[in-house]
Amino acid sequence: MVKVDGRTTRGQENKKQIVQALIELIREGQPAPTAEMVSARAGVGLRTVFRHFKDMETLYREMTCAVEAILAPVLATPVQGETTSEKLMHAIDRRADMFEKLAPLQAASLVHLHESPYLRKRQADNVELQRFLLKAFLPADLVKDKILFEAIDLTLSIETWLRLRRDQQLSVSQAKKVLRRSIEQLLK
Repeated sequence: MVKVDGRTTRGQENKKQIVQALIELIREGQPAPTAEMVSARAGVGLRTVFRHFKDMETLYREMTCAVEAILAPVLATPVQGETTSEKLMHAIDRRADMFEKLAPLQAASLVHLHESPYLRKRQADNVELQRFLLKAFLPADLVKDKILFEAIDLTLSIETWLRLRRDQQLSVSQAKKVLRRSIEQLLK
């Protein structure tokens, strides 16, 4: 029988609570929570936060791993539809649902982008992943039309979603309608 060290288990649980506290604070509208705010939300001391994470950058890195675990099942689901238009409409719904979950975390990442090489790299990787997924189901002639592909990619980006939802204050339903109309116009 393997003995489990209670301190190790407690330490792992504290680490999870700290990451979850950061995510919760960001989702509640705090784009740049302090270590003090995170420790208070997690119910641990400030020293515990920095025992697990050497700085806030390290904590943000751990948060991105938690977010990726949430998104993995969504990204693994193939886009559905028979026609290009149907596939794009499904992609809009899928991305909108995903972006809605990610919006506060993306906004918080953007706040720290200038000071974090790691977050800049993650942002670039995410853009490339979105472009790759788009190219995977679009017909080759559409992908080869560079201007059209770039317009579709921009329309279906998280940055566009953030603008529609946050800056233009559209509902999820209205934002999806704007994306659908935009894609329909691009495909004419």
